[in-house]
Parts: sequence; C-alpha cells; structure tokens
Amino acid sequence: MISTLPTRRGIGFKPTVSWAGAAALTLGFLFGSSAALAAAPPANTVIGNQASATYSDSAGTTQLATSNLVQTTVQQVGSFTLDSVNQVTTTIVNTKIGAAGSIVYAPHTLTNTGNGTDTFTLTVDADADKFSKVEVYADANGDGVPDGTTPLCTAAAAGVCSVPAQSVAGNNGVFRFVVAYTIPGTANGAGAFETATITATPGTTALYTAPNTSAADKDQVTLTTDAAFNVTKSIGIPSVAGPGNGAWPTATSGGPRSTAACATTWSAGLASSATCQYTVYTLTFNNTGGAPGRFAMSDALPSGMTYVAGSAVWSSAPGTALGDGVGGDPAGIDFQVSGNTLNTVVAALGQNVTQTVSFVVLVNSNAAIGTSTTTNVAKFEPANVPLTITAAAIGTPGSSTNPSAYTVVASYSIAVGTNPSTAATAVDTTPGTPNGTAADLTTRPSVVAGGSVKFAQSVFNAGTGTDTVNLTVAAGTFPAGTTFVLFAADGVTPLLDTTGDGVPDTGPIAAGGSVNIVVQANVPSATAVGAGPFAATVTGRSAGDATKIDATLDRVTIVVGSLVDLTNTAAGTGTGSVADGDLGPGPSPLPTSTNATAAGTGTVFALFVKNNDSVNNTYSLAASQSTSFPGTLPTGWTVKFVASGGTCASAAITSVAVNAGAQGQVAACVTPPATQSPVTAQKVYFQVQSTAVASTGVIVSDTKTDAVTVTAALVSSATLTPNNSGQLAPGGTVVYPHTLTNTGNQSCGAYTLTATVPAADASLGWTTAIYLDVNGDGQIDAGDTLVTGPQAGPLAVGASQKLLVRVFAPGGASAGATDTTTVTATFSGPGGCGAPSATDISTVITGQIRVLKTQAADVACDGTADGAFAAAPLSLKPGQCIVYKVVATNEGTSPVANIAINDAVPAYTSLSATQPTAATQCTSTGVSGTALVYAQTATAVSCGSASNSVAPSGTATLTFAVKINQ
Repeated sequence: MISTLPTRRGIGFKPTVSWAGAAALTLGFLFGSSAALAAAPPANTVIGNQASATYSDSAGTTQLATSNLVQTTVQQVGSFTLDSVNQVTTTIVNTKIGAAGSIVYAPHTLTNTGNGTDTFTLTVDADADKFSKVEVYADANGDGVPDGTTPLCTAAAAGVCSVPAQSVAGNNGVFRFVVAYTIPGTANGAGAFETATITATPGTTALYTAPNTSAADKDQVTLTTDAAFNVTKSIGIPSVAGPGNGAWPTATSGGPRSTAACATTWSAGLASSATCQYTVYTLTFNNTGGAPGRFAMSDALPSGMTYVAGSAVWSSAPGTALGDGVGGDPAGIDFQVSGNTLNTVVAALGQNVTQTVSFVVLVNSNAAIGTSTTTNVAKFEPANVPLTITAAAIGTPGSSTNPSAYTVVASYSIAVGTNPSTAATAVDTTPGTPNGTAADLTTRPSVVAGGSVKFAQSVFNAGTGTDTVNLTVAAGTFPAGTTFVLFAADGVTPLLDTTGDGVPDTGPIAAGGSVNIVVQANVPSATAVGAGPFAATVTGRSAGDATKIDATLDRVTIVVGSLVDLTNTAAGTGTGSVADGDLGPGPSPLPTSTNATAAGTGTVFALFVKNNDSVNNTYSLAASQSTSFPGTLPTGWTVKFVASGGTCASAAITSVAVNAGAQGQVAACVTPPATQSPVTAQKVYFQVQSTAVASTGVIVSDTKTDAVTVTAALVSSATLTPNNSGQLAPGGTVVYPHTLTNTGNQSCGAYTLTATVPAADASLGWTTAIYLDVNGDGQIDAGDTLVTGPQAGPLAVGASQKLLVRVFAPGGASAGATDTTTVTATFSGPGGCGAPSATDISTVITGQIRVLKTQAADVACDGTADGAFAAAPLSLKPGQCIVYKVVATNEGTSPVANIAINDAVPAYTSLSATQPTAATQCTSTGVSGTALVYAQTATAVSCGSASNSVAPSGTATLTFAVKINQ
C-alpha cells in the first residue's frame, strides 16, 4: 500500500543522520533540473501542499509529524486572439478577388489563449453594405472551405451576420470558420469593391482585461472582370494518383514527429513508420473570375517540415511527378522547388476551373510540440500574372491561403532508476521489468524489524513533451504487511496526487527533465530477525500515455532485529502463508473464507485472535484490500468490527484484549456499497496488531485473507471516514476530522451522532465532543456547531457532512496510554442508511509535536500576506502568490529535540522572487541550543538546526511564498 497522506505520527525509527545531514539530503536530492515547470495551470486546478516536521522524542526515537493539507484553486483568466489580433483593429487579414455574381470565401481562426473554456460571439458587418449576402460557416478542419451547407448565420444586404455563441476550450483551443461573401450579379467595374469587419466578443467579459475585451479585423474583396483566383490548403489523401501512379502515404493532420533520419525523396511505397512521419498537403486553386488567366502561387513550408523531392503531382497530369527544377513538368505548368519553398505557375487556368497540386512532407524530428513550427499559409496572386512571372522568378504574391496545421503530439517515454542514474541507464529492456543493472537497483544493507528503510530514486521524462509520472509500489518479496510511502527528494514531504486520478505522482516534468523521490518501506515488527533479502518493484506510469511504464527494484539484504495468530476458526486451517490456510503467519494467497452478499448489505466473518505470548495484550483490528497496512478498502466498502456473535447492527469495536496463552473472538461486518457491481471473491485482508510491545519488545501482528462475492445491488448506504490516530499530552486534546457520506442512490433520513470511549477510559476521565465542521477547514472555530442532539437530515445522494471529534485526555493519564473512540452515525426512520462508524485512536505522549499549516493570498507578490492566515481554501489567478505559514508546536509535557520543519514547492508554482522578510522566515519560541535557520532551494524550504531542544509549548515557524505559474 502507498500512503499519500501519512498519519500524524510515523513508524518510529532510530535517527541515522543529524539535522544538518538531513538538510543536505533535502538540498542535494531535490527535484531535478527541469522539475519546477513554469506552465500556467488550467482553470480550477487545485494546488495542494503539505508540510512535515521531524524531531526526536524523549526516548531518542525519530518521529515524523505531517501537517494538514492546504489547497488553492486556480481562477480562470481570459485572453483570446482573432487571427493575429487581440483587440479591435482595422487590419486587413484576407484580400479576396471575384467577379460579379461569384462567392468568395475568407478563412478565420479564433484562439482561446486563456486557461479555461469560454463562449465567443462573432459578427460580420459589411462596411458599405454592398454584398448581396454574407454567411458564416464552420471550418473545423481548417481547409478554408465550409464544412457543410448549413451556415451559422446569414445576412442580406445591410444586415449583420451574427454567429451564436460558440464554446472554445482554453489553453489554445480554436474555432475555425469561413465567411462567404456573395458579390451581386449587377456589380460592375474593377478594383476595390467592399470591406467587412469581423468582431469577436467573449461571453464572460469579467475574465478579460482591456483592450482584450473584444477583437476585430477586416476582409477586403476586389471586383474584377478578368481572372479571379482563390486557393485553399489542406491535409488529406488527394483524389489523383501519386507519382508513378503509386499510393500516397497516409495523410493525417496530427501525430508524432520523426525521431530518426528519414527518406526525403519519393519512392514507391513511401509510408510513415514508428520513426518517420509523413503527411500529404493539397493546394486547391480555382478561377471564379470572368476570363481565363495565368496563375502563380508559392508555398514556403514551415521549419518543422521538409518537402519530399519528386512527390508533387498536378491534377491535370495524375500519376506524373512534377519536375522540381528547371524543366521536367507536364505541358501547362511550371513547378520549381528552392530549398523548402515550392513555386507553381499555371499557364492558363480557365474560368470556373478547379485544379490541385499535391505533395508529401516529412515532419522533422525538431518540429515543436503543437503547431508552432508545422503551420503555414501558401501565398498566391489573386489576379492574372504577366508572362514575366515564372516559377524561378515568382515575386511576392499578395494573398494568403487559410492556415493549414499539422499538430505535433508528444511522444511519451519514462524511466525510473536509482539515484543517481540516467534515463539511458535506468530504462527497462522489457517495460515494467527492472533491467538488472546497478542503475536500476537500489540496495540497502539492513532494516530493523518494525522499522523502516528508505530508497532514493530518480524519475526521468525521456519523451518529447511535459509529462507527469504516477508511482506505485509492488511489495514483491517484502513481508506481508509492509507499507510503502512516497516522499519528495527530502525524504519527509509526502508526494501528492497532482492529476486528480487518485495515484501519487511526481508532478509535471519537462521533456528531458527528471525528479528525485524517496520510497520508504515500513517493515512489520513481526518480521523474523535474519529474514531476507526482500525486494519490491517501484513502477512509474506516464500520465500522458498510460501504456508507457518503467520500473526499478528496491532491495534490503537482511532483517536485524508471531506472537499473535488470526484465524477464521478456533483451530485454524492449514498454513497461514500457503493456499487458503490461516494458521500461523499470514496472509495466505487464497481466501480462507468467502462470503456472498448483496450490494449494500453487510456480511459477517468470524475472527479468532490467539495470543501465543507470555504477556497479556490488546490488539487493534484493521482491514484492507491489499496486504499492506494501514490500507484502503475498495471504493465505497466499509468494514466494522463487532463483538463475538455480533451482527452488522452491533456496536463497533476497534480492538480486543486477549490474555497470555488465551484466544479471543470477534466478528467483522464487511459491507460493499449499494452501487457495487457484481464481483466474485473480492479479497479482504484482516489484521490484528498489538497495541503494546510483546515480550520480545516489538509490536507484533498477523494478517489473514478472506473474500466477499457481491451478488446484487441495494440502494441505501452511508459511510463515516476515515479512521484516525493521533497524539496528545496529559490534560490535552486532539481533534479528528471525519466525513459522513451518502454512498447509496437514495436519500438518507435523520441521524444521531455519537463519539463513545470505552467504559474503562470514561471512568478515568476521557471525554469527547462532536462538532459540525461548517466551513470545512478541519479545525474547530467559532463558526462550527457543537452537536447536542439528533440531526434532522436528510443527507442527499452523494452529499456529505464534515465532522470534527475532539478527544480530551485526563490530566493524570500516563505516557503510552491509548484510547479508542468510536464515532457512529445512526440513521433512523424512512431512508435509513444504517449506522456507519469510524474509530479514533489517541495515544498519550509527553513530548508531542503538532504541525499546523495555513495560507494567505499575496496578490501583489510582495512577500506580505494580504490577510489573516487560515487553513481554508483560496482562489487565486495565475501570476498571483500564496504565503504559507507552518507552525510546529510541542504540545507535550516534555522537551523534544532536533526539530526541523520541511516543505516543498507544490506543482504549478515556483518560489516567489520576493519572500517574507528574513526575520519572519524561520522563527521559534522556547527553543534552546543551536538556533534554527532557514534554508531553501528552487523546490524546497526548511527551518531547523542540528542540535536543539524545544520546551513544552515551544514552537518553530516556517514562512515562505510561492507564485502560481502563468
């Protein structure tokens, strides 16, 4: 299991480096050179950030405390262009020529350069009202001609053609259209005839800044009695045969670029391959004038493309290659190529005649992702040209075709290896299988039973575009129950899910860049001393192309260092690690018991806990869908532990006390969600773990395998999540957040909320209180409501209610004492959704660090918070700043040592050029010894020192600012 949000207190491990060494790790193994990608995030992107603090408690054990998660939502900002302009202008972007009674077409492109979708309205207004009709048509493929026969708008004579609002995606989404101008049949003369103004206006005007609140340019139409030419450029398979009557390569308007040296001379069978990408352009030209004429055009290909010599064909000579130099052309055409420029002169293009020239291009290996180096317009002369104009002396034609774009899409490739390594040395020979070299293997000599071990890794983006890499860990030969946690390069800042797919990831990595991460394996305390070696596989998967994977191997050589057995029956079955057995250390590969139940209906498993130790102990109860603990259940599933013989309606328990040599019995109610589709033998792993050390001085545990088969669906269901654990001092409090969610497809009715401590704890003075978290910030504040009675409901389908449970420890509580609070929501009446519950386990310690992270807007990016710091979400625009404040407080009754706060710059941001004043960046109260100091790199910050002591109520505060990419 990979934990993306570790619990407040991590698994204890003895310190192995001083704070100075940890700082060196933080500052030396940070994200690689291209990790802090300065790309503007799309609207509504959520920037999440979480800090952590490390310290040594009074026993000398290093502890890790994580802060709350703070989030900022990126606001939408608007910007757009119409053709080449972003404001109202009189720029003429199309000059067209036509005869009386003809229709001329003018292409246009509206580009949404903002970071979110918006609608745009378009108007076309003839300046002198001389056209008999004006129409606008969609041109989705950008070939300069209407996509169909139904116009988006029509206006006659003096009318204005108004196109209904069109939705255009942000981040350079486009809407292409053509304007059709009908010249009256009664028009006479020659020369400039009419101009028209095209205006684009965004729908959400508040998003835009003047003068980019509207944009306008013009088309000009010239009247002629002579020849009148028009040209469009498009990508597609021509209607005529290729050179030598061969087949054309597949013609696509988008795809990868070439990655190798490729043929640039025509040959039969020329086609795209995995390394060479070709496409086919066609220039279509016609004469809509009143007489035949001599026609000339020139096409200077963009830098991302190369003309394939000998591939051009004229429609009047199908299957015959045009000569690229002087001579060699069929009669009637003069075609020459100079470098990447193709010049064409047709001796006589008849009235109302349409012809084409088609040719093949190679998409170069240096073509930029997108269309910036693979888009161009051909130039042509719209009127009859003199005999002095030839393909060798084409001059400067005055009109342009529609822009024709080939969209270069990124190719994705990743590698994951040890740190240090390179993309070339770490890449797998067989994707997903580590390559077996030292660059793809990270080995640690040993791990303490019940402790943890860290592996430094590097993740490389070897593709051609920005990518994010999802990370998962397969436990491999590690002992069952081993958990894996992913950290940033500092080894203490948790990796988050920046893509919203539920999987922790690296954040965006630029093409050719890399990031460094740390994988921590937490080995169960029940692992036998001398066991090993163990190996786990860390797999990266491209978010841009999920088929691209790469893996690396993490290995620990030996354990330097079960007294509890969990079974379905009193006698147990077989061997715990073989087939479907559960007697002895587990889990087994096959389920021991498989229960069938309907979706939304719980099923009960009997569980027997045998204490084989010489001391009494209490065992916590847990469940997971994998062999890693703490773990997760399938989405919407719940597990409630109840006393022996209990049902799903019985009161929940979270632990069971068993005397030395005795056996206890409990039951587990497993409930799939009402929306669960039928599934066969969904594995559920149960685990018991001692809450106190065994006679061997370590925490012991055992895990077993069962399964549930879901047969049908019910409709009423609710969950209460998560189960929490935390720390508090004698006489102190700790607050746990919970979310009550309607997971069914019917509304849940009234409900009662309770938070109950065991009777023995209640007699000692442990108490609880429940609050409705009104503002959802995860903290009890003045606006939250104390729960004093039933809640009226209803809880709508998919709705949730955030809760806060405060647990108070009596002043006389001794260090190490634990309390398990059971939080239950009991629904009643119509729409009853059961009694979902969760547990909060509180441990009394004398030295305790609690970390609180807050944030404030800094719109001017001057390093000063614009208002009070709070944990509540913010909403800011690209280019604005966030000031973070992280406060670590010793809430215990004993000093703690060597405190250090660590935080990382979140995805889609970078450290602000103007930081808070030096006097506020790293401050403390109640700290003695070496003074705390502030340190930063491009991607991480810290506040700590090598040797310090924090008195009870002492604090350390880290303050820094980041800027949202724009």
